[in-house]
Amino acid sequence: MTDYEGLLDLVKKRRSCRHFKPDAVPDEYIRKIIEVARWAPSGANTQPWDFVVVKKPELRQKIYGYIEDLNALTRKFETERDPNRPSSTGGIGAGDRQPPVLIVLVGDPRTIGGYPIMGRVEKGQSILEASLANTFVYMHLAAASLGLGAGWVTITSHNYMQVRVKDLLQIPQEMTILVLSSVVCTLEKGFSTPVPV
Repeated sequence: MTDYEGLLDLVKKRRSCRHFKPDAVPDEYIRKIIEVARWAPSGANTQPWDFVVVKKPELRQKIYGYIEDLNALTRKFETERDPNRPSSTGGIGAGDRQPPVLIVLVGDPRTIGGYPIMGRVEKGQSILEASLANTFVYMHLAAASLGLGAGWVTITSHNYMQVRVKDLLQIPQEMTILVLSSVVCTLEKGFSTPVPV
């Protein structure tokens, strides 16, 4: 098998998971995922990321509680606006079987100052988001290579979630949790069922 074939096989195996086994993920695997992720390309090689690993059940439960609160509020507003419209919220919430580990991908907007002047002025934020998106893809591929499933939660980009999660995990206020990189990576043994192509 060539390197290309191995890479293509890995990419095809990667799936976004929404239901999880309770099995513990070894710390060594978490370190390996983060080691791969930190080699992702970034604008001006600023490497604008930090990783917050959340293993304590009480912290994970609080994060999922925040997600469910926001989902409920969104459903309420959607119903008030259009009672006939199906709810668009879904995905991971407090009712799902939760993963044993969350990896919160945090970006540092202060690194935008390291971009060339035109990058800072015209598209600094998008370069930062693209850098974090690259990192998140690397995290997912690393998880897949270790036989783990991974999922992503985009709702954490909402201001409500930013404030709550940063306060809970003591993430500095100047940092940001960005939706483009799907800020929370959930890990679990076993892939979800592949979708036929």
